[in-house]
Amino acid sequence: MDYKKILEDAKKDRMEEAVNTAAKMLLRQDIDEITMNDIAKECGIGVASLYRYFKTKSVIVIKAGALMWSQVKGLFDGVFECDYYKEKSGIDQIRELMKVFKVLYSSHKDFLRFIDSFDRFVIKEKIAQEELEEYERSVMDFFPLFESAYKNGCEDGTTREDVDFKTLYISVTHALMLMSEKFARGDVFMGESQNAEMEMDCLIELAINRIRK
Repeated sequence: MDYKKILEDAKKDRMEEAVNTAAKMLLRQDIDEITMNDIAKECGIGVASLYRYFKTKSVIVIKAGALMWSQVKGLFDGVFECDYYKEKSGIDQIRELMKVFKVLYSSHKDFLRFIDSFDRFVIKEKIAQEELEEYERSVMDFFPLFESAYKNGCEDGTTREDVDFKTLYISVTHALMLMSEKFARGDVFMGESQNAEMEMDCLIELAINRIRK
């Protein structure tokens, strides 16, 4: 019997459970409100073991964030592979993809609040760029879908070819995400969020008109 492999598998299972637990907690609370002791208690392992596995709170928060992004992408598995989507023109595929942010706002405000908390945490803790590589890869998992739709548009004549599409994608994604995060935090002025989806539609159409041929 390979005891070393058994121990390694057990450690991997405990680490995965800790990351899953941290992700669930981070959807309920701000990052600053959660300690390593809290995570250890919630997932039923010793805090010393948690530190051995992840070294710092930042490490487990980043892994939990990457997990949440992959879960969000998983919500749309199959949606952009169905005939309804495939039969659309390239420009209309891009519009459908941008509506993901409206879905997140209407159904996953807890995730948007986490993203807002995460951004502030990264800046406050001065987390190095190399530590964020796994998280960044998870965030960028959506880009190939947008890029494919843009290429379809170039082929069917519905999108302009003289566009730096990756820069446009990042710019629009940032704008939509920040808008979604703002409304997910709650109203500053009375009734402010009543027009949230209309404002997102407006921003989406501005982007669409920028690349429409």
